[in-house]
Amino acid sequence: MKECFNMHFSHARNVEWNCVDDLWEAIFFDEDIEKTAKIDRTGRLVEYRINITPDDIPPIISSGVDEHYEIMNCIAVYTSETTKYELIVRDKEFSRFLLMVDSLGYKIRMERL
Repeated sequence: MKECFNMHFSHARNVEWNCVDDLWEAIFFDEDIEKTAKIDRTGRLVEYRINITPDDIPPIISSGVDEHYEIMNCIAVYTSETTKYELIVRDKEFSRFLLMVDSLGYKIRMERL
């Protein structure tokens, strides 16, 4: 497990490990960016997540957000198959929603928080 982690994140600092639902989860800093990685019991990297600023969101993702919503936060979720984006958005009444989109900006789901 740690070998897999070190192979993918050789510059990680301040690593904290937790076991969640049969997956090992590491929360750490890599190049001064907070990241989270999930590794299964066989040592395979399942996914990793990076908090990104609204300015760093790819234009194809941010342009797909309805003009009635403001992006508050974004997490890029990387797996071996896909990249998804979890956005926290709010409307004009300050109601917040979790919006998940794929790498092309297509909505996967949206739910009120």
